[in-house]
Amino acid sequence: MHAATEVIGMMASLTSFLLWLPQGARVWKHRHDPAQLSGIALSTQVIAVAGNLLWGVYAVLLGSLWLGAPAVVNLPIALATIVVLRRGAITAPVVALGPVADPAAELQLAA
Repeated sequence: MHAATEVIGMMASLTSFLLWLPQGARVWKHRHDPAQLSGIALSTQVIAVAGNLLWGVYAVLLGSLWLGAPAVVNLPIALATIVVLRRGAITAPVVALGPVADPAAELQLAA
Protein backbone atom coordinates (compact mmCIF):
# COMPACT_ATOMS: atom_id res chain seq x y z
CA MET A 1 0.00 0.00 0.00
CA HIS A 2 1.24 3.49 -0.77
CA ALA A 3 2.45 5.75 2.03
CA ALA A 4 -0.15 8.40 1.13
CA THR A 5 -2.94 5.82 1.45
CA GLU A 6 -1.64 4.80 4.89
CA VAL A 7 -1.50 8.44 6.01
CA ILE A 8 -5.09 9.00 4.89
CA GLY A 9 -6.15 5.85 6.75
CA MET A 10 -4.30 6.98 9.86
CA MET A 11 -5.92 10.44 9.74
CA ALA A 12 -9.38 8.93 9.24
CA SER A 13 -8.82 6.63 12.22
CA LEU A 14 -7.63 9.54 14.33
CA THR A 15 -10.82 11.50 13.61
CA SER A 16 -12.87 8.43 14.59
CA PHE A 17 -10.94 8.21 17.87
CA LEU A 18 -11.51 11.88 18.59
CA LEU A 19 -15.21 11.62 17.77
CA TRP A 20 -16.00 9.57 20.89
CA LEU A 21 -13.57 11.09 23.38
CA PRO A 22 -15.71 14.09 24.46
CA GLN A 23 -18.73 11.89 25.14
CA GLY A 24 -16.60 9.28 26.88
CA ALA A 25 -15.11 11.97 29.11
CA ARG A 26 -18.57 13.37 29.89
CA VAL A 27 -19.94 9.95 30.80
CA TRP A 28 -16.95 9.21 33.01
CA LYS A 29 -17.12 12.61 34.73
CA HIS A 30 -20.85 12.33 35.47
CA ARG A 31 -21.06 8.56 35.96
CA HIS A 32 -22.56 9.03 39.45
CA ASP A 33 -25.09 11.67 38.35
CA PRO A 34 -27.73 10.14 36.03
CA ALA A 35 -29.41 13.51 35.49
CA GLN A 36 -26.29 14.78 33.71
CA LEU A 37 -26.40 11.78 31.36
CA SER A 38 -30.04 12.14 30.32
CA GLY A 39 -29.13 13.37 26.83
CA ILE A 40 -27.15 10.25 25.94
CA ALA A 41 -29.27 7.63 24.20
CA LEU A 42 -28.70 4.00 25.12
CA SER A 43 -29.86 2.91 21.67
CA THR A 44 -27.10 4.97 20.04
CA GLN A 45 -24.51 3.19 22.16
CA VAL A 46 -25.91 -0.23 21.25
CA ILE A 47 -25.71 0.69 17.55
CA ALA A 48 -22.16 1.97 18.09
CA VAL A 49 -21.16 -1.36 19.65
CA ALA A 50 -22.64 -3.28 16.72
CA GLY A 51 -20.97 -0.97 14.19
CA ASN A 52 -17.58 -1.17 15.88
CA LEU A 53 -17.76 -4.95 16.03
CA LEU A 54 -18.60 -5.11 12.34
CA TRP A 55 -15.83 -2.66 11.38
CA GLY A 56 -13.36 -4.62 13.48
CA VAL A 57 -14.26 -7.92 11.84
CA TYR A 58 -14.19 -6.29 8.39
CA ALA A 59 -10.74 -4.84 9.08
CA VAL A 60 -9.40 -8.22 10.20
CA LEU A 61 -10.82 -9.92 7.11
CA LEU A 62 -9.18 -7.29 4.87
CA GLY A 63 -5.98 -7.17 6.90
CA SER A 64 -6.23 -3.40 7.30
CA LEU A 65 -4.88 -2.00 10.57
CA TRP A 66 -6.20 1.55 10.16
CA LEU A 67 -9.67 0.44 9.14
CA GLY A 68 -10.17 -1.43 12.40
CA ALA A 69 -8.14 0.78 14.74
CA PRO A 70 -11.05 3.03 15.79
CA ALA A 71 -13.03 0.00 16.93
CA VAL A 72 -10.27 -0.83 19.42
CA VAL A 73 -10.87 2.51 21.15
CA ASN A 74 -14.54 3.21 20.42
CA LEU A 75 -15.91 -0.22 21.32
CA PRO A 76 -14.78 -0.08 24.97
CA ILE A 77 -16.02 3.52 25.27
CA ALA A 78 -19.46 2.53 23.95
CA LEU A 79 -19.61 -0.54 26.21
CA ALA A 80 -18.59 1.51 29.26
CA THR A 81 -21.22 4.11 28.38
CA ILE A 82 -23.90 1.40 28.23
CA VAL A 83 -22.85 0.11 31.66
CA VAL A 84 -22.90 3.61 33.17
CA LEU A 85 -26.28 4.45 31.62
CA ARG A 86 -27.80 1.16 32.81
CA ARG A 87 -26.48 1.66 36.35
CA GLY A 88 -27.80 5.21 36.33
CA ALA A 89 -31.23 4.03 35.18
CA ILE A 90 -31.38 1.58 38.08
CA THR A 91 -30.30 4.08 40.75
CA ALA A 92 -31.94 7.25 39.41
CA PRO A 93 -34.62 8.64 41.69
CA VAL A 94 -38.03 9.40 40.28
CA VAL A 95 -38.44 13.15 39.99
CA ALA A 96 -41.89 14.71 40.21
CA LEU A 97 -42.35 17.40 37.61
CA GLY A 98 -45.30 19.00 39.36
CA PRO A 99 -48.85 19.51 38.18
CA VAL A 100 -49.47 19.74 34.47
CA ALA A 101 -51.21 22.96 33.48
CA ASP A 102 -54.44 22.78 31.47
CA PRO A 103 -53.75 24.65 28.18
CA ALA A 104 -57.48 25.31 27.66
CA ALA A 105 -57.76 27.03 31.04
CA GLU A 106 -54.73 29.18 30.27
CA LEU A 107 -56.31 30.30 26.98
CA GLN A 108 -59.51 31.32 28.78
CA LEU A 109 -57.53 33.35 31.30
CA ALA A 110 -55.67 35.14 28.53
CA ALA A 111 -58.90 36.17 26.77
